[in-house]
Amino acid sequence: MRQRGRTAGKQAGGRRLKSDSDRLISDVAAEISPGPALLVLQHGTTLAAAIREHRPDLPLTCFTTEHFFSRTLHEFHPDANQQTESTDGGIRIVCAADPPEEEFASVLFPTLRGDPAEVAQEMFQTLHQRLQQGGLLYVSTNQLKCRWIETRLKALFSSVEVRKSARGILFIARRTGTLKKLRGFRARFGFRQLDRVLLCESRPGVFSHRRLDGGARSLIRSLDLTETANEPPPQRIVEMGCGAGAVSVAAAARFHGCRVLGVDSDARAVECTLASAGLNDLADVSAMLSSTGEIPEPGSWDLVLGNPPYYSDFRIAEVFLQAARRALRPGGWVHIVSKPTEWHEARIRQLFDNYAAHEIGGYTVFRARQRKPWS
Repeated sequence: MRQRGRTAGKQAGGRRLKSDSDRLISDVAAEISPGPALLVLQHGTTLAAAIREHRPDLPLTCFTTEHFFSRTLHEFHPDANQQTESTDGGIRIVCAADPPEEEFASVLFPTLRGDPAEVAQEMFQTLHQRLQQGGLLYVSTNQLKCRWIETRLKALFSSVEVRKSARGILFIARRTGTLKKLRGFRARFGFRQLDRVLLCESRPGVFSHRRLDGGARSLIRSLDLTETANEPPPQRIVEMGCGAGAVSVAAAARFHGCRVLGVDSDARAVECTLASAGLNDLADVSAMLSSTGEIPEPGSWDLVLGNPPYYSDFRIAEVFLQAARRALRPGGWVHIVSKPTEWHEARIRQLFDNYAAHEIGGYTVFRARQRKPWS
């Protein structure tokens, strides 16, 4: 394991970095001031090894909201200690909804063309607060023209240097004061479930921010199928990819006394699901951070719900289905919602019994039963 970490560091330096945005940050590693540095990772993890290779003296904190990135970082940096502050070199890995509330001398933030603007704006404001007075924020982009980043940074920082190159743009902003007013980026939205209106809290970067997604609405409506089939109401439900928690709170509100577990690979989604449960006084809703599909108490859950994303060549949909196979008791049910149908139908038929497809609200909800027994 340690040998693999050292090899990864050598590969990450220079040509094998994930993007031009990463390279722009790596290229200025030598000029980063001594002192604690924060590296924000949204798209990959190789930049961490490059920074460590170029600046082994820096006490480096790697922050990500993605559990998958956190797992990868720990794999390739086996000397990392997530619990102890790094003060004299070394690396710390933090997977959370927000960066640690500490002061850093430098913050490194690579961004990519197409990133959601609101996510970046919220992060700019947060990173301003994490910098010590006189500290520098390095923001890179692989866009050759990007006026909006410069505009947003100048609204927060009194000094912004712009370095343009054939790879993109590097912005270097210095904190010299305190923000007089902080903008709020969190949002709440409501939707009706039977005889009550449920509330959800969301924030930038969380799936279905500010609104109830159409697929989630169809998945909520699919809960009716448990009644039309004259089955006993489920007592233990898992929602894979819980996002802001809309489906989880809807299931808990519908089946009183039911235990609902929301699972997501993004720490912000877990935070929002717990907040949504609190807004609706649903004490039986919990949430956990995971990107592996491992569910606690396997073989004991009655119902698994999932609204997998369409990207990644169905890799995440496969994680959801395999999680359902492990989590469900014999005879338990899985509901998966999607617009693309061919892959889902074929795979669910392979893995489960009693397959049926239901057209609900412009989406297809695939419903199937856990085999007795499965292997």
